[in-house]
Amino acid sequence: MREAIFNGMLLSVCVLAGCFTWTQDSQGNLQSVGLPGLPVWQSSTPPPPLTTQLGMTPDETAKISGPVLVMPSASGSYRYRFYQTGQNHCADDVQKLMAQRASMPTSDPAPYCTDKPTGPPAKSATFMAF
Repeated sequence: MREAIFNGMLLSVCVLAGCFTWTQDSQGNLQSVGLPGLPVWQSSTPPPPLTTQLGMTPDETAKISGPVLVMPSASGSYRYRFYQTGQNHCADDVQKLMAQRASMPTSDPAPYCTDKPTGPPAKSATFMAF
């Protein structure tokens, strides 16, 4: 009983101190819960894939194929580079970006190519001030 009370108080202190965060995908589904930078729980279902309907006409979307270059940033935002069919140079572009990173250190995550890009996780935190 004392352990349950202690755990409840510990959780309350973490929530009040702003030490409790969670991430959601673009549809609002919970992806992880825990401390900032240290998730205690993560969803086993992957986030939904990002569609190429990002303000493109159906004709433009039909011309796109192959891997997508994903360039995440330390701020949590992602940039994407879609390639036209037959002109996909994603692997070459990743190598160029990695060479640039070697000459200029950065805290951004490494860029990568993927066939199923997902949106960046939406981070949330609680903080209550009195």
